[in-house]
Amino acid sequence: MNLPRMVAEWQRAWSDLDPEKVAALYAEGATHMSAAVTTYLNRPDATLHGPAEMRTYAAAVATRLTGFRADITNVIAEGTDDEGRAAIEYWRVVNGDEAGRKRVAEILEWKHAKLTACRVFHF
Repeated sequence: MNLPRMVAEWQRAWSDLDPEKVAALYAEGATHMSAAVTTYLNRPDATLHGPAEMRTYAAAVATRLTGFRADITNVIAEGTDDEGRAAIEYWRVVNGDEAGRKRVAEILEWKHAKLTACRVFHF
């Protein structure tokens, strides 16, 4: 599957469970919304803002997981490497647990090659 550059970078950063790589993807003022934010950081609004909060979140995730894989099944994208958006559907495999994999849909928006918004839907 030919992925937009931003989607490929997002997939690689999370697969590496590297908080610095994850945070580097986000623009100042970017938002990240996910029910997992409530789980890992006890944030009732499930929303993070900017690279510093993303670094904290990614570090919390990395301390609890030994592995993370996003097996992408579908991407609908428009735009360029510099500015665009994509809807990504994938199977989330945590700690190598294939039987416990979960379906996830994520919407990424980016500008100037940095994520400006991310919304995650777990099924």
